[in-house]
Amino acid sequence: MQAKTKKLLFGTQNVWSLGAGVVLAVMIMLMASFMAGALNKVLPSDKNILSSVFMTIILGLIVGNLFSPGQIFEPGMKFGIKKLLRLGIILMGIRLSITELFSIALTSIGLIVVCILAALVITGLVAKRIGISSKLGTLVAAGTSICGVSAIVATSPVIKAEEEETAYAVATITIFGMLATMCYPYLVEMAFHLDTAQAGFFLGTSVHDTAQATASAVIYDQLWEQQASGGLSAANIAITTKLVRNTFMIAVIPFLGFWYAKKNAQHTSAGKPKLSSVIPFFVIGFVIMGVVRSLGDYGFGAEDASWKEVVSIIKESAKYLVAIAVACIGLNTNIRKLLKLGFRPFLCGLIAAVSVGGVSLLLVKLFGSYLQI
Repeated sequence: MQAKTKKLLFGTQNVWSLGAGVVLAVMIMLMASFMAGALNKVLPSDKNILSSVFMTIILGLIVGNLFSPGQIFEPGMKFGIKKLLRLGIILMGIRLSITELFSIALTSIGLIVVCILAALVITGLVAKRIGISSKLGTLVAAGTSICGVSAIVATSPVIKAEEEETAYAVATITIFGMLATMCYPYLVEMAFHLDTAQAGFFLGTSVHDTAQATASAVIYDQLWEQQASGGLSAANIAITTKLVRNTFMIAVIPFLGFWYAKKNAQHTSAGKPKLSSVIPFFVIGFVIMGVVRSLGDYGFGAEDASWKEVVSIIKESAKYLVAIAVACIGLNTNIRKLLKLGFRPFLCGLIAAVSVGGVSLLLVKLFGSYLQI
């Protein structure tokens, strides 16, 4: 039991080996926060135009690519991406009551379904048109439509993809997910002119990976500090929408396996994904925290000072955990390796990302009056 708990919390790594990478990430987060605050004071704008999370990504990329942290930092960086991020997302569930969670889920589900179908169809057609392998095209489609790297990793054994194809798909999704993370929070406010609810639904359906969607939504909140009509932030809406989108792995990955097997006349039953790979634990944890918030509001009273303090502490803890994880993502992104991708996978990923973003934006604009919480 103790061994299982240790594995759940820290993975298979020795706990002490995680220190260097985590400390480096914390230092980058703190430095980025200081830099964002200092730059916002001198930039010619009456509003903050640099988010501390945005600066954390940039600083992590700079340190990771210019100074190439040694192997001693790798366990901690991977721990930040895999464990601290998921814990941060789970704790973010305290921001919402279970009623609000289900309200966002029900409002977003139609938008999610259309965006997933558009991503699958468009990416499949593009992959065929530009001549990349059907396996690689399927992996890029899975990553673009559902939840980035997690969907690619879960889909890979189902279609018996080669290791190189999986790596190419992960790299492609990483590039455009990272670009979306840094650009979309600015575009939704300054170019698309979306309100807070629309921004949340857009970010939740258009950014590939859960980590990237979370970071982009937090950046938006830090920059614009707006709330939807129901008092919810863009991050509340975006993260919930993204997690609902993640659960579609249950249906989409088996479908992709069936479609690929039928198309290629292969039997792929041996590659069925495990249930744990298509229903991530942190999704369940996020919902559980919503239940905790609802029970606490009911039992102690939503305005009880002690309970509000507990909620505030958990919210702040979640914010710092996500920021540390974002630093780890920046540190772990090797731009030189990503630039070595072939032109065709890169083009497929670009068209897929732009298409999903375009479909999401169009739907949010058309049905904006129905997407209010």
